[in-house]
Amino acid sequence: MRFPRRDGTGTAAGHEAASDPTQRYMISIFAALAWCNSIELIVLCFTTFKRYRGWYFWSLLFASCSLIPHCLGYIFYIFPLGISTYISVTLIILSWCVMVTGHSLVLWSRLSLVLQAHRVLSAILIMIIIDAIIFHIPTTVLMYGSLSSQVFASGYNVMERIQLVGFCIQECIISGTYIWETAKTMRLRPDSHHHKILAHLLAANVVILVLDVAVVGFEYAGYYALQVMFKPLAYSIKFKLEYAILGRLIQIAKGSCSNNSPLSCTAQNQLSGSHPSRQRGSGSYDVGDIDRDVRVYMSPVVCGEVYERSSAAA
Repeated sequence: MRFPRRDGTGTAAGHEAASDPTQRYMISIFAALAWCNSIELIVLCFTTFKRYRGWYFWSLLFASCSLIPHCLGYIFYIFPLGISTYISVTLIILSWCVMVTGHSLVLWSRLSLVLQAHRVLSAILIMIIIDAIIFHIPTTVLMYGSLSSQVFASGYNVMERIQLVGFCIQECIISGTYIWETAKTMRLRPDSHHHKILAHLLAANVVILVLDVAVVGFEYAGYYALQVMFKPLAYSIKFKLEYAILGRLIQIAKGSCSNNSPLSCTAQNQLSGSHPSRQRGSGSYDVGDIDRDVRVYMSPVVCGEVYERSSAAA
């Protein structure tokens, strides 16, 4: 595979990076950190979720697992280890598709907790599917072709930057929608405790946006070999932020059952059809319960109905 340079020509920049001590150390550090984060994420995924189901769980699990072969593929290519370039490219392509589109599905599935507009959710899902087709397929063809053809290498240099910006815009749209909906909820919820939790959710999503911009910055600065290894590290950080966001959503779901909140557990159980016995320890709170409780909490109409029921019962 020919890595692009600023002049747009195909070159074995990966091998140049292997001969540069500074870049070699940086690449090794990025890969090691991404692998450590990936192993931690896989363990967290199986210990945090008590029911292994749903878009959120499976997309987060597969995307976390993809970090290991993605880094491994670039290590095989950049460093002269005697591994076939076709093997390294295959590892890169397959894991890249799962990592990038998987993260978008994670963001989309989480967005459904704060957004009840089904048409908007469907439109975003369609956008993810279309982007996966128009970006993954051409990039895959050009990447394999660049192994033996200068024409394909030149095309890959262009397509690489297009898909990078395209997926960045896609994630910015999803995260931006989440931030917008969360900000609307903050205006509806004057309670300081919940306001702090929602502010943390906003901060986590802002960090995700900054990481996307940083990856694009590496690319356009001409540090391609560093960019391809920083990308899985950036995604591993974004996946770890998902657990921080998940913890905050648990606080919202449980906080809405506190005595200080107008949302009583009884009213929530009536609306969600669940039993109070499902309220367990923080470490075993099921994500399905979070989905039901947060939907109740976030909806202004439902919250008004619950408040009226609670007041009448009192």
